[in-house]
Amino acid sequence: MLRTPFKFYAPSGVGAPRPPGTSAWTGPAGARCHGGVAGLFEREAVQNAPAKFKREARSRLKGVKQLPWEVAMTAEDAAKGLGSFLGASDIQPAAVLDLTKEQIHAILDETTNKGNTALEKALYSHADAVTTRFFGDEIYYRGIVEFSNVCKNDCNYCGIRKHMNGVMRYTMPVEEVVEVARWAFENHLGNIMLQSGELPGEARLRYLTRLVREIREATVAMDRSARGDAGKGIADSELGMAVSLSVGELPRSDYEALFAAGARRYLLRIETSNPDLYKALHPHEMSWEQRVRCLQDLKDVGYMIGTGVMVGLPGQTLQDLSGDIRFFKDIGANMIGMGPYITEEGTPTAEAWGMQYGSVDKKAHMKAMFDLTTRMNALARTVVGNANISATTALQAIDPMGREIALRRGSNVLMPILTPTKYREHYQLYEGKPCITDTAEECRRCLNARITMIGKRVTDSVWGDPPNFLKPIVGVPVAGGGAAAVAAAPADVAPRSLHTLACPVALTSRNKPATGARPLQGSAGLPLLHTTSRVHTRRCGGLLGGSKAMRAFWSSAPPSAPASAPAAVQPLQPSTDRGSDVQRINIGVFGVMNAGKSTAINAITRQDTSIVDATPGTTADVKVALMELHDFGPAKLFDTAGIDEEGALGNKKRAKTLSTLKECDVALIVLDGLRLLPLAAPGAAKAALRDALKWELQLMQAAEKHGVSPLLLLNTKGGAGAGADASGAHARIRELVDPAGMAGWAAIDLGAASVQSKGASVDVPTALSGFLQDGVAASRARETAHSLPSAVLSPEAAVFLNIPMDAETPTMRLLRPQALVQEEAIRHWATTTAYRMDLAAARSGDPQRVAKERARFDRALEPLLKHDGPKVLVTDSQAIDVVHPWTLSADGTPLVPITTFSICMIERQSNGKLPLFADGLRALRSLRTGDHVLVAEACNHNRITATCNDIGMVQVRSVRRSGRAGVRPSVRVGVRDVFVLPQGTQLLGTKMI
Repeated sequence: MLRTPFKFYAPSGVGAPRPPGTSAWTGPAGARCHGGVAGLFEREAVQNAPAKFKREARSRLKGVKQLPWEVAMTAEDAAKGLGSFLGASDIQPAAVLDLTKEQIHAILDETTNKGNTALEKALYSHADAVTTRFFGDEIYYRGIVEFSNVCKNDCNYCGIRKHMNGVMRYTMPVEEVVEVARWAFENHLGNIMLQSGELPGEARLRYLTRLVREIREATVAMDRSARGDAGKGIADSELGMAVSLSVGELPRSDYEALFAAGARRYLLRIETSNPDLYKALHPHEMSWEQRVRCLQDLKDVGYMIGTGVMVGLPGQTLQDLSGDIRFFKDIGANMIGMGPYITEEGTPTAEAWGMQYGSVDKKAHMKAMFDLTTRMNALARTVVGNANISATTALQAIDPMGREIALRRGSNVLMPILTPTKYREHYQLYEGKPCITDTAEECRRCLNARITMIGKRVTDSVWGDPPNFLKPIVGVPVAGGGAAAVAAAPADVAPRSLHTLACPVALTSRNKPATGARPLQGSAGLPLLHTTSRVHTRRCGGLLGGSKAMRAFWSSAPPSAPASAPAAVQPLQPSTDRGSDVQRINIGVFGVMNAGKSTAINAITRQDTSIVDATPGTTADVKVALMELHDFGPAKLFDTAGIDEEGALGNKKRAKTLSTLKECDVALIVLDGLRLLPLAAPGAAKAALRDALKWELQLMQAAEKHGVSPLLLLNTKGGAGAGADASGAHARIRELVDPAGMAGWAAIDLGAASVQSKGASVDVPTALSGFLQDGVAASRARETAHSLPSAVLSPEAAVFLNIPMDAETPTMRLLRPQALVQEEAIRHWATTTAYRMDLAAARSGDPQRVAKERARFDRALEPLLKHDGPKVLVTDSQAIDVVHPWTLSADGTPLVPITTFSICMIERQSNGKLPLFADGLRALRSLRTGDHVLVAEACNHNRITATCNDIGMVQVRSVRRSGRAGVRPSVRVGVRDVFVLPQGTQLLGTKMI
């Protein structure tokens, strides 16, 4: 079924053969549209297009000076532009380049993060030249029939995933699909793609083999009839319509059966070449390795294989995308399809996208992803060469002219949707999918106009086999220096750059940067979807000095304060909290199963925040609600799972519940009156009551350990325990669970309409609100340590904040330790200065870059050095190796006290136990050969880049190699990385944690 493209006579009943240069779908081929918008809408194909298309086109092109799909450079200039960046002067026009992953990443980084429009134009123009080299101005069609939306998988991003709500499932009858194929063949499409959800099994295999066979038989017969005598001597395998499949992972035997039935192409999207990201996107029973094995099986059987990825997934990096291009090359992909990730409401990945990008301008973000997708298409064309590359429909969902633009940036295939309109709305893979209501005829006229507008044409009635199936192009290796070599340099010498997908200029600034200004470096976004096991590198210096220095710093005024300064500056206390000054209170509700925790949450919030049911274990995970509560101010409420559930799942729920308690200011512990009050009756065994309270006692102990204010609420369900000795039973329970009488106590029937409170009849929410007031007041009365020394928490103080930003810095906010320090300083009226240090420049081997950054730092620091009151410099830990020597005088005397955000965070979170942590550093000096050090990384950020030198994963490990912090270089210490410490993990033999 392999043949080169050819034009054949129109099938009977359609019309006479068309003259060369015409097409049933595009009409006469026109010259490329270099004359701007004028005249475009006078062309016959555009005049015959659907009215909706013409409206969209006129709106999109209104006021443009240059058509968005225009090629900006000649092939010669494009080759020179690419060669200049890659450090290679011998790149020929339209050459296929065998770029390395590092070179691909350098191009993506330069165009995505650094705003190099000249390189971007060269890339697009070179890709268009390569496309023209292999395909001329021809466009291939691949008609898609989405014949079924039934799927067994729960892929996190997909709108037809197994458990997607609101999807009407369908499977088209075989006869209906064959009829669509007949129509497509009559309208001169040579290739049909049958697409569905994944549903392996004998019944689906029988359906598919019958469907493929009948399409082949029907279209072969139509072809022979149209050819007449000219078709004699041509084998059936060379006639009819090419059948492509996209039906997911199947056993190899199924692939063989479908090949025997007549299918010759198979699309199986890999979605990402990063196995970790793939794992995060798919259910646990799916694996990246199995996906690759299926692609290899398909190649072995004889299929032309297609694959592709989504661009803009939460957690995806430019390194991942660079690997995707190499994956296409290495696997030998014959068809490539890449589209921007577009959310579908109700899917887990859409929720993760909202977490990462929810605060940005979505339209600007999607425009950035559109541009990044077309860069990927252009790179795929440049590296792979003569494969078929699709201009995916998703591009049109972002830009009305998206597919036209893609066809001039490396793509050569369009995919008209042939699915009958009655089914299309039920095959919604992403929101805003275009062409849902267009009939096949409207689609034909629309694409006719699109192709005509950009000066391309369709070679219709051909299969459009990808040339690289029979003759792949190896490509010319590029070994040069230039800017690409700098960008691809090893992590220890490379400039820091953004490796996430956000387009910084488009997303973080609505104004154009000033002339000559360096483009914004962007952000890594909010918490990502997946965690990668790859080790990322980031330079770091050492730690602050010994514990004596820390104690002195936290307990006294800065040593550099002048003698004339007041001996003790009295901090100005913040005024009474009001408005935005009111700090959020965290309230957790805890207890055993069916104690009434969710009922209490609903009473507090006065709405159905949590599900209430008599079934034990209804609350399966922590439920969080953010509210403004009357008399409390802003509050974060936690409804937790029952702490007493048994089994493996119960152990997980209990661990999550106890972990949540540590985050709370107030712990409302609900006691089950139905269970406990009978055990507290007069004469009952005290031991039985104590045993029944074991979980509540554990919660009280945890609250005391973590400094949480406990409140005890006895839920007297249905009047449980009412009677003459009710108060005595309550007292016996309270005595056992809170012998010191430190916790607040109340007995309330949470299911009652009203209860007595302070001598009045009130509803339960009001009574519960009054009870919580005591706990909130007690919590806010607790003394907590400051993050900064008290000497610099005053109006006379100055605080300098050094905040380097790297690829993992989230957008729209500072990291928690940075925000905590800055907020505390400002709340106490101190003057703060925020400075972003360019660590890449400060650590570079270029003396001029170092000197330039040092001079910028000195200028920013000068007002602090001249300040005659209390002052401190707080820096990110990773910059201490630069900040420390740069804040010393010529004779080595410190010019200003320095500390780090991490140290400030420790002081605050440990409630003043920083000296204890400092004392622990002495263990470094006692390490001997063979000792084990457990590095338990507590930071919860994702390691998302290949150049992020994580403190726990990389820098602490390097101590044994460098001899820093008192460890002799000769000491060989075994370092154990632990990210999740299973319950019961033995730490015996570990010298230091």
